[in-house]
Amino acid sequence: MGSEFHDIDWQAARWIDRMSRPVQDAEMAAEFDRWILKDLRHIEAYARLSAIWQSQGLAEGLHGAMTDSGEARAASDEPVASNDDEYRPGRTWRQAFAGRWAGLGVAALAFVLAVVMVPRLMVEEAAFATQRGATRLVALSDGSTIRMNGATRIAVRITPWSRHVALEAGEAFFDVAHERLRGFSVDTGGASVSVLGTAFDVDRLDDDTHVVQVYRGLVSVDAGAGRQWRLPAGSGLEVSGERVRSLRGVTGQRPGWTKGWYEANDTPVLQLVQRLNRTSARPVALSDPALGELLVTGRFQTDRPADVLDAIAAIHDLRWREEGGRYVLSR
Repeated sequence: MGSEFHDIDWQAARWIDRMSRPVQDAEMAAEFDRWILKDLRHIEAYARLSAIWQSQGLAEGLHGAMTDSGEARAASDEPVASNDDEYRPGRTWRQAFAGRWAGLGVAALAFVLAVVMVPRLMVEEAAFATQRGATRLVALSDGSTIRMNGATRIAVRITPWSRHVALEAGEAFFDVAHERLRGFSVDTGGASVSVLGTAFDVDRLDDDTHVVQVYRGLVSVDAGAGRQWRLPAGSGLEVSGERVRSLRGVTGQRPGWTKGWYEANDTPVLQLVQRLNRTSARPVALSDPALGELLVTGRFQTDRPADVLDAIAAIHDLRWREEGGRYVLSR
């Protein structure tokens, strides 16, 4: 399988080289059409490598390769002036590339992609996690930031053609740097959120329940099975299995939990307890699962769990106690 994908990438690189030439005849264009339509993987590989070919990162990589490599200078038998090989303002990086690698064609492209770009550009990957009761601010290389709530795990993958975050558990607030071509997506396992530049919060309460709230810009939410929504600033969505609930009144510049508060609006007690369990040093448990279905509305200070439990108990005539290193809410 790996060898097959390597061959496809090699073919795509060859076609990028051929299609980048000043003149293409009808026969070559027809051959290209036949190749790219033969397999969906051909389309994906061509688009992916084209993004690298067109990227500023490749220009920087080529500049470094041209100025740092003595072997590249020895490739030509003709003497050249010292400044002929350098990247200069007003001279495009493709012109510099052509001057340096003229005649090498796809071999040069494959060399650059495999040797220069892989370490300098291809993929950035990282994983981050927070413990219960702790938050963390992560700054990405593209200028975006991710503020993680307690008990949260994320995996970040940035490539020349995409920016992707997997929210494996917990909640995170994303402030995304706008880029014209490269999107930004967040995958919760049951829903995917896609944007270009905006600010939004994603809460993975459990494997089935996901909450998205938009504070700036516009996001697209895909929950699979053809279920898609576009959410403007000030709105949100809760997806729980087959059930979908619209959220209104999303206000402010960022979610309340970043300052220790949670705004509940006909929110099930179970969800409030789940949020408490991200910030409380002691876990909160329900003596009866049915208590989790009760609804609450109000503004709760989640870093003071005893006060939150007092409020829930007063609303629904319940009581709570400390037991075995945890808080237990009961009738």
